Amino acid sequence: MDRAKAFLKKNKNWTRLAVKIIVLALVLWLLFGVLIGFRRVEGVSMSNRVEDGDLVLFSRTDKTFYPDDVVLFERDNEMHVSSVLASSGDLLTIDEAGRLYVNGVRISDSVVYNLDDGEAPSITFPFRVPTGSYFLLNENLEAMDDSRSFGAIFEQKIKGKIVSIFRTRSI
Repeated sequence: MDRAKAFLKKNKNWTRLAVKIIVLALVLWLLFGVLIGFRRVEGVSMSNRVEDGDLVLFSRTDKTFYPDDVVLFERDNEMHVSSVLASSGDLLTIDEAGRLYVNGVRISDSVVYNLDDGEAPSITFPFRVPTGSYFLLNENLEAMDDSRSFGAIFEQKIKGKIVSIFRTRSI
């Protein structure tokens, strides 16, 4: 009888441990699979804000993006980082110098298309951002892997908003 009690007590401890491990796994999945995520950035499209090799923490739950939010998005089965410039319904135009305007307001003095060197926009201007989409612009304007080359991106392709950056290049 003592052996049976010892066996049951031992199995009860293992059961408790298994339940704790399962609960911990569910909490970690909920935290890192549903609410937030970590991603290492590759490329210089957002230099100086986000550099090649940085580790970013992003929120998966916030699906409302505003101009200047830095987002992680998927395109051609690869993850990219860019900044939101315009959202659904916004009208983008360019002037003769290649500067970009959103709803008639110039976004900066930076030339986004070097029209003097024959660089032609890949999209047709004026460009109205479709419903449920965002126009993304890199901080490093020489890196043309943003909406200037492929147009607006659907909200479903945006995986999250970057909330923190960890510099890992010197580790």
